[in-house]
Amino acid sequence: MQLEGIKVLVVEDDPVFRQLVSDYCTQLGLVVSGAEDGQEALERFHDVEPDLVLVDLCMPRMGGLELLQVISRIAPGIPSIVITGNKAMSDVVEALRLGAWDYLMKPLTDLAVLKQAMVDCLRETGDVVEPEEPAIPGWEDPGQSIEMADNFDAIKHDTQTAALIQAQLFPESSQRRQGYEFGYNLFRSTPVSDRLCDGFECGERYYCAYLAKLEPGGNLSAFVSVIIRSFFNQKLKRYRQGGSEAILDPYAMLSYLNEQLVKSGLGCTLDIAYLVLDRVSGRVAIGRAGGQIKLYLRSGEMLSPLALPESPPVGQSSWSQPNCHYRDLASGQALLLLEGATIARESAMAERFTGLQDDNQGGACLQLKASA
Repeated sequence: MQLEGIKVLVVEDDPVFRQLVSDYCTQLGLVVSGAEDGQEALERFHDVEPDLVLVDLCMPRMGGLELLQVISRIAPGIPSIVITGNKAMSDVVEALRLGAWDYLMKPLTDLAVLKQAMVDCLRETGDVVEPEEPAIPGWEDPGQSIEMADNFDAIKHDTQTAALIQAQLFPESSQRRQGYEFGYNLFRSTPVSDRLCDGFECGERYYCAYLAKLEPGGNLSAFVSVIIRSFFNQKLKRYRQGGSEAILDPYAMLSYLNEQLVKSGLGCTLDIAYLVLDRVSGRVAIGRAGGQIKLYLRSGEMLSPLALPESPPVGQSSWSQPNCHYRDLASGQALLLLEGATIARESAMAERFTGLQDDNQGGACLQLKASA
C-alpha cells in the first residue's frame, strides 16, 4: 500500500472525529498517534517523529495556527494538512502561509478525499512514489484536494472578505538584505487587485520574485492568489528539503503553474514574469509568459528594455513554452518590471515602494536590485 508504515500525528480536540480519522488512517496502513490539542502535540512531537501532521485549527490551550508556526520553525521538512470546520478563510490563508500543504473542510463526507490529500502531500516530500507518470514530469498539484466550490462561492459573493484575504498574501512593500533590494507597488482600481506579486528568499543564495496580471479580475483574483501562493510555497518547501530545484528554474515553474491553472477549472489566464536572483554571482534567470509585463534593466535613472518575445499567458490548455532569459546584474543595477498606467513607472523611478494602493488607473511595478 502507498501509505504503509507512514507515521501520522492527528491533532484534533473532538475525540469522536479524532478517532474516526485515526481509525481510517490505521486501515490505510499508517502508524497513527493522536493529540487533543497543539500543546500535547508538541509534547509528543519528538517521540512520535511523524512523517505527516493532520491538524485542526480551533483547539484549546494551543490552536492549529500556533502549532504550525512552531513546527515550521523546529521541523520545517515535516508536511501538514489542515482539517477544519473553521469557515474563516483568513485563518486558512494564514495556515498556508505557515507552510500547511493543503486544507480540507469538515465534515469530511468522503474520507477518500483525505487519503488522496495525504498521498499527494507525501508524494511531494518523496515518502510516497507516484505510481504513474504525471502529465508533466515532476508536476505536483498542491491544491488538488481543496474544497474549491464552497470557498470560491464564499469569496465570489463577499468582496470585502476577498480583499482582506488577498491583502494578507502580499509581501512587505520593500525588503533589503545582503545581496539584494526588493520593492513593489500594486495600484488597484477595484477592491480586489488583479495584479499579484511576491518576493521570497530561497535558501541563503537565491531570491525569487514574480509580478502577475490576472484576467478576468474581480473577486476571482483573491482565490487565484491563494492557489498561486500555495503552489510557490510547496515548491519552496520541496527545495528546502533537498528534493527539487524546480523553483530556481523559471521555465519549469511557469510550465507547472500553467498546468495548475488549467486543472483548477477557473477559466483564468495570467501574464507573469518570474525572476530568480543568484545573490552571489548577480546572475538573474528570467521567465515571462504573456506580453503585458515589460522588463527593463535599470542603471540609475537609465532604463534599457529587455527584448523578450511575447508568448501566451499561462492558464491555457493549448499553451506553448514561456520565454526565458539570463542577465548579469552589477552591484546597483536592477531589473524593473512594469505593467499598466504611467503611475507605476513614475513611482518606481522615484523608488517609492509602498505596496498595495488604490488608484483608478491601475498598474504595477516590481524592482529587484543587486547590492553589495
